[in-house]
Amino acid sequence: MRISHLTINNFRNLKKIDFAPDRAINIFCGANAQGKTNLLEAIYVLSAGSSFRSSNDKQLINYDAVRYHIQASYSYQERDFTSSLSFSNNNKIFIVNNKKTSSHNQHRLKVVLFNPDDLFLIKGSPAKRRSLIDFVLQQLSAEYTISLANYVKILKKRNLLLKKEQTNQKSFAIIDQLFIESAVSVIIQRINFINRLDEETALLFKEINAAGNQLKIRYALSFPVESDKINLNILSKAMQDHLQHIFPEEIKRRQSLIGPHVDDINFYLDGRPAKIYASQGQQRNIVICLKLAEIYTFKKIKGYYPIFLLDEVLAELDEEKRNLLLEHLQKAEFQSFLSSVNFNPPPDFDAAIYTVANGNLLGKE
Repeated sequence: MRISHLTINNFRNLKKIDFAPDRAINIFCGANAQGKTNLLEAIYVLSAGSSFRSSNDKQLINYDAVRYHIQASYSYQERDFTSSLSFSNNNKIFIVNNKKTSSHNQHRLKVVLFNPDDLFLIKGSPAKRRSLIDFVLQQLSAEYTISLANYVKILKKRNLLLKKEQTNQKSFAIIDQLFIESAVSVIIQRINFINRLDEETALLFKEINAAGNQLKIRYALSFPVESDKINLNILSKAMQDHLQHIFPEEIKRRQSLIGPHVDDINFYLDGRPAKIYASQGQQRNIVICLKLAEIYTFKKIKGYYPIFLLDEVLAELDEEKRNLLLEHLQKAEFQSFLSSVNFNPPPDFDAAIYTVANGNLLGKE
């Protein structure tokens, strides 16, 4: 997937951006608060339908305007698409090839985002790791999008019954069974994806980690499974058994205590938990590999690459890791967009470098 043309109107401080990106690497340089991150954010919003920085679309509209509009022309698998997203008066309109549709349209722009917060992914909260996996899986699979939405809806109903102390009613037993079924559907899809991600990450880690450490990624369930095998029946039985065991505690706390909403993803470096034993540099190296692995796993599943967005991460890496990442991007077959305050390219580095100032794209160096 490659963007051939991008227009952005009245998105944050970007009043009018109109340009044709390079097919490979595009780097936006400039001082802080000039609009570099806003450019990447606009691409992300067009893909996801929401921002990675704000949950309020009104905050994304330029202060002199009442509406923002983002449009991109792109191609993948020998097909051309144009999609746009507009927001005004609390109304969001998403269009693909001149037809109004939802932001979950299968032909929407697909992206993988790498921002400074991700550098703390390993030792950060489980919610952040779950969000990362959910975002990628929802781009990969309409089935997963439906499964996750269904689980969230049933989880809310179950929690409401627990809060109202209505657990003795027949309706709770029905909700309980639906809760298990929807949870297991989400878990199975997550585990399958994590297993594929683990294979890619292990290979990439050896490539850009000179120390030769071994990296493993495992899905961490919130309930025990007394089996070496994992399938729908085994997970359903294990979850049902544990729900019975912790039911008194759930009644006491009035909330569901197990399920995909509290599961986690664990990273192991040479067999030991990376969040405890890996250095800060090693943890950052793991995250770099994880983001690249997302892209290559996406390609293996869908047959094409997503767009790679890297927001202000180069300054967070030491020179060796920064050069290894740039070297990998230069050889890659996917399109990348990077923002950077100070960019000093390594020798023989080839990229389209743009200057951003006061919300304007001044040109390519």
